[in-house]
Amino acid sequence: MVSRIIKSINAPEPYMTITWQVNNFCNYSCSYCNPGNWMGDNINEQPVEQYIASLDRIIAKYLDIGYKHFKFFFSGGEPTAWKNFLPICEHLKTVLPDCTIAVNTNLSRPLKWWEQTFHLFDDVVASYHIEYVKNDRYLENSIFLCDKLNYLSSKMLLHDDRFWEVVEYGNMLKDFMPNYFIEWTPLYDEMTADASPWEYKDPEKAKFIEEHSIEQQTTIDKPYKDSGVVSYTKYDDGSKVPCNSNDIIVNRNNFFRGWDCDVGDSLFISPDGRVSMASCGVQPPLGHILTDMDNIGPKTVKCTKYHCHCGTDIIIPKRKRDLPTDEVLAIGID
Repeated sequence: MVSRIIKSINAPEPYMTITWQVNNFCNYSCSYCNPGNWMGDNINEQPVEQYIASLDRIIAKYLDIGYKHFKFFFSGGEPTAWKNFLPICEHLKTVLPDCTIAVNTNLSRPLKWWEQTFHLFDDVVASYHIEYVKNDRYLENSIFLCDKLNYLSSKMLLHDDRFWEVVEYGNMLKDFMPNYFIEWTPLYDEMTADASPWEYKDPEKAKFIEEHSIEQQTTIDKPYKDSGVVSYTKYDDGSKVPCNSNDIIVNRNNFFRGWDCDVGDSLFISPDGRVSMASCGVQPPLGHILTDMDNIGPKTVKCTKYHCHCGTDIIIPKRKRDLPTDEVLAIGID
């Protein structure tokens, strides 16, 4: 029987997550991904100085409110293909040396690129897309990064038609990486906020997903930075564990309709520059990244969505409405 979330313990100090889908250009066009994520009609060509000035205004407002820690999560498309990506990361590490910078990438950049840039990143989510991936490059980059980051996730997207090929490759990674964190990730019918989980009709595939969420090993030291944003999920069996969104999704614990969600602790910037609280659309956009916004800050709303499947939305603090107000559910950090 799968335990159910009842609450979680928040980080000791307020933290802010800013998720930026910097473009919708990708060098892959996977069959299971919504074309809006890779068709390339929003590539954000404005001068980098404008984006930096806007980020500085947002950061200043949250610092004034009392937020102590910041996590910036970059996605796409393929964020490493955006010309402004590295200058923005370099700026963030200058103005907020203790911030966490995470990137969701298909790991298709050559090894030399990662050798020159890895110092900018704390977390890398390396999505494995079997339709387009170059297996040798994915492996080479993974071996290089596995002991140089706070967190490297090998996110194995379980393509229904090539399911066991993905599993075979993911298992092979374990033979070459002294440190690994493998997430066996079921698909959604398309990569949108309201998508439904993919239905794996083969019972052996469904059983694999049920029994395999995360596999990890650490055999050599790697950098560790206390980011101040680690949270724990508490379950109805009394257990308390560090939270991982993939584990929550696989175990179908990602249903929060009717819960209070502190959406003001998370900003989402879409490829066209719209800024909103969370990516799920539970609130209307606040404005545009290149304009000054006075309406950002702490806010709690009642969740109206059927399920929560975006990792950065899952980590937003939440609580059941029938719990005391101090029993905050902060579904933790990936």
